[in-house]
Amino acid sequence: PKFLAATMLAAALASAALSAAQAQRRLDPAAAKLPDGDGKSEVIAYCAGACHPAARFANMRQSPAEWHKTVMLMVAFGAQLFPEDAATITKYLSTYLSDHPAPPAK
Repeated sequence: PKFLAATMLAAALASAALSAAQAQRRLDPAAAKLPDGDGKSEVIAYCAGACHPAARFANMRQSPAEWHKTVMLMVAFGAQLFPEDAATITKYLSTYLSDHPAPPAK
C-alpha cells in the first residue's frame, strides 16, 4: 500500500510537471512569433520553454558561426541535444535569425 501510494504520487507529480512545461511552451508569445521554417519545432521543443523563453533570443541576430557557438554553449550548459538536433537548431537560427538578410527569392 505505501509503495503503491508513493508510486502514484510520483506519477502525479511527473505528470503535473510535464503539463506545466507544455503549458509554458504554448503560452510563450515570443515562441509563437518565431518565423515558420524547418527546425522551428526543435527550437521550441529544446530551447523556447524547455530552458528559457523565446524572448531571450527571438530578436537576436547573429552569423551562422555565432549561432553555432551559442548552441554549443547551451549544450555545454546542459541542453540535451543529439548532434542532428543541434545542427537543425543551428541551421534554423542561422537562416531565420541571421545578422545577414537572406538573398531575394528567384
